[in-house]
Amino acid sequence: MHTGKISAQTVITGNQTTVATVETIDAGEGDLLLRDSDGGLITIEIPHGTRNLPHLQPGDRIGVRFFQTLDATLASPETPAPVSTVSAAHGYRNRHPHGTLISFRRRRVHVVAVDAIRKIVTIAGPSGASQTVSVQQKAFQPLLATLKTGDLVDVTTMDAVSFTVMNRVVSPSVSIQEGTAAPVAAPAQNPSPMSGN
Repeated sequence: MHTGKISAQTVITGNQTTVATVETIDAGEGDLLLRDSDGGLITIEIPHGTRNLPHLQPGDRIGVRFFQTLDATLASPETPAPVSTVSAAHGYRNRHPHGTLISFRRRRVHVVAVDAIRKIVTIAGPSGASQTVSVQQKAFQPLLATLKTGDLVDVTTMDAVSFTVMNRVVSPSVSIQEGTAAPVAAPAQNPSPMSGN
């Protein structure tokens, strides 16, 4: 086993901005299906239990930004497995409902085989199912060079989605109270120097 912590630099694996229309919302599965301006379909996974996002309904037109990163770190067997987290927030952008969803999906994988020359690694997740991945990103090459069969690697995928509901505008709540004002007293006048006393 390696000593010390070896990790790869975080790599941006996705960065996209688009305008889309909400097609369907499957609350049971946590899927939000969007259709972009080119007619393509985009699925956003909203983890179960996520709260604090603006309400969406089919037909809503939203501006969406997706951002995704990938990170890998060599793990020690004595350390606890990483935990995934999700956070969400809502507010307003230029009086339009706005929401942000950030998830960190973390998992520990077991290295089954390494082919450093072809830049291919076979890994197995907690369920035991194996997967072969191509590791082409330059930032991952130092980590790839140190990997060997039996190593544990903590993989983190960060997904950030922010969206603005373009077809809805929130008007600020303003209350105006009318009533009669107290009479304003006329300002006192100084006697004119020309007037006689």
